[in-house]
This record gives sequence, C-alpha cells and structure tokens, in this order.
Amino acid sequence: MNIASEIPAAQQAGGGLLQDDAALQGLAELVAQLEPLLAGRRLNRVVELLSATADMVDMSDSYMVEKVSKAFEDGVGAAWSAGNAARMAAAQVQAMEETPTLIGLMRMAREPEVRRGLAFLLAMAGALGRQHAYDPIDYTAD
Repeated sequence: MNIASEIPAAQQAGGGLLQDDAALQGLAELVAQLEPLLAGRRLNRVVELLSATADMVDMSDSYMVEKVSKAFEDGVGAAWSAGNAARMAAAQVQAMEETPTLIGLMRMAREPEVRRGLAFLLAMAGALGRQHAYDPIDYTAD
C-alpha cells in the first residue's frame, strides 16, 4: 500500500481508480459536499456518532440485548395498559348524563374494580412518597 494515498500500489501502476475521469469527477463532487461539513466541524460529530454506535455494538452481548428488549416490552405493555384504562374511563365519563355528586362518587367506590384502582393509585402515591422522602425540618430549633 502507498501510505500517502491509501490506494494499493497495483492500482496506481496499472492506471487504476485515479486515472479514470468519471471516478475523479465523482471524487471531486464528494469533496465539494464534504467541505461545509469539514468547515463547520459537523463531520466530526458524524464520526463520533459512528464511533459510539460501533462501541455499543461491540459492548452488546445476548444478555444485554435480552435485558433491553425486556425493558422495552415492559414499557410498551405499561403504556398499552394505561392507554386502555384511559380510553375505558373516558368512554364511561362520556356516557354519564350528569356530573356525579360527591355521594355519587362514594357510590362508585362500592364497585370492587374502583376500589382496586383506588388502592393501586394510593399504593403508587405511597411508593412515590417513599422515593422522595426528606428529613423533616425542625422549626423550633435555632
């Protein structure tokens, strides 16, 4: 290989790629398109992105792929479930002729599905509260 041009010496001696007018014209067009990318250092970002992608491919193994796919599947399932629940609730609310009173809301709590949903929401609120716990401030200390 010729180090200066990275083109095999056999191609240079035998009238290879650089002796072809169409190839030279194509190369000139490619360089013209690359000039703004080089000037704005945007080509560097593309190379860095390709490098990061290659690193991810090198790092990934079957366990990592399975873990990512499981997380994706769980996320899609949760989104689907939440979407279905929202559509069902919206349909029930649209079917109501009047806005329920407080007593009417309490009557809705008689249904096991409503109580189960409320229990889920309260358990979720508790989990969020535990995750965002803070030390109580003692206002009497000075």
